[in-house]
Amino acid sequence: MKEQIKKILSSEFEIELFESAIHNLDDKENKLRYNNFAYSIRELSRHFLHRLAPEDSVTACEWFEIITDNRKPTKTQRIKYAIQGGINDEILNELGHDSEELNDEIKSIKKTIDSLSKYTHINPESFNLNNDEITEMSNKVLSEFKIFAERIESYRDDLRHFLDGKIEEHMIDGVISSYYKNVDILAPHHSIEYSEISEYHIIDINQSSIVVEVSGVIHFILEYGSKKERREGDGLDLHETFPFETKIFYEINADFPSGKYEIEEFDVDTEEWYGEEFDEEEVDKMIDEEIEKKNNS
Repeated sequence: MKEQIKKILSSEFEIELFESAIHNLDDKENKLRYNNFAYSIRELSRHFLHRLAPEDSVTACEWFEIITDNRKPTKTQRIKYAIQGGINDEILNELGHDSEELNDEIKSIKKTIDSLSKYTHINPESFNLNNDEITEMSNKVLSEFKIFAERIESYRDDLRHFLDGKIEEHMIDGVISSYYKNVDILAPHHSIEYSEISEYHIIDINQSSIVVEVSGVIHFILEYGSKKERREGDGLDLHETFPFETKIFYEINADFPSGKYEIEEFDVDTEEWYGEEFDEEEVDKMIDEEIEKKNNS
């Protein structure tokens, strides 16, 4: 179970905190070793949740409302953000996702994280435990933390897969157009024939956007020769295909994927076109040879 939990953690601090919590159990001279362990795991759950749901991100959500005296997000609100980001319940229902059922699950996850607190209380029943008692109770603590973390990830993944199903390839294909500096240096002129999407999936839902990662290839026509040469049939068109990868940030609304989006600046990968060692003179020579072949054919 310990190795499974370490795989769930992502930051170096979380892993170090977890390892230190486990180390407490080995300190057999300390009558508080179990209590120190339980307290550390509870703190780990807090840091884990705060990483998934930073305060500034949660409070920036349209659905956020101030409930606490210190104006900070509650555990329930942080869990909600960790799963659905800035998507409010009305939008979820409009998209066909049952928000009421999800809110019930959020409350249940909150109960799980709250249960970790009971293990940190120091009283005669939890003080100076023997080895068998420590093994039994520490396993309960680890199990509760694992359930808490995995349920958040599970429901977050379920929502992303659900929204993935709302995207059609032609929707993405229609927004992939840009200024390709890498291609500009390959030919005096170029044009895009078409693009092909090989993969796309939602990688994040934040306070304002649903982020879709996209990869594929774009088919270009590289045009060589001056206007005069091309009019006289001495020009050359090379059909080349280059891969790309980028992200599309769709504004959160009930029309996902909406017409309001931003595309992360990207370029196509032209490394294979050059080969292992790029020599500009060799490229020019190759182009001249292609033009000569065309003229002789």
